[in-house]
Amino acid sequence: MVQKAMGTTLSCLHNEENVLIGALRSISEIRAESEAVDVTPLDAPGGFRTYAQGVKTMGEVTLEGFHDKNQQGQQLLRSLFETGENAAFTVTFPDEMKASFTAFVKSYAFSNVEVEGVVHFTAQLRLSGPVTVL
Repeated sequence: MVQKAMGTTLSCLHNEENVLIGALRSISEIRAESEAVDVTPLDAPGGFRTYAQGVKTMGEVTLEGFHDKNQQGQQLLRSLFETGENAAFTVTFPDEMKASFTAFVKSYAFSNVEVEGVVHFTAQLRLSGPVTVL
């Protein structure tokens, strides 16, 4: 069955409280990747390289939303950027599936401002360790 994205939320555990990151427009993909380690021997059949899986990483998640200086979650993102600390984040999908991870706020930016535009923000979360899917 097709799962619609509307209703997906992102929260951050701070001081033992789940703080909703509000007014989000998009959350980028959560993507596992690994390095490719070259394990090609000098006598490789046909001269083809061979590889083994190396170190794994969950990469980065990019957030985009409408700026609201009073929104507690957006304030928290800016604060986490300033401190550089890792925090626990959870993406909750409409079907109640959850993807939880630890990350730090790598960047936080305000949008270009244009006539008839809206002020939005972007933030990049750099994941540290695995993602738990429940």
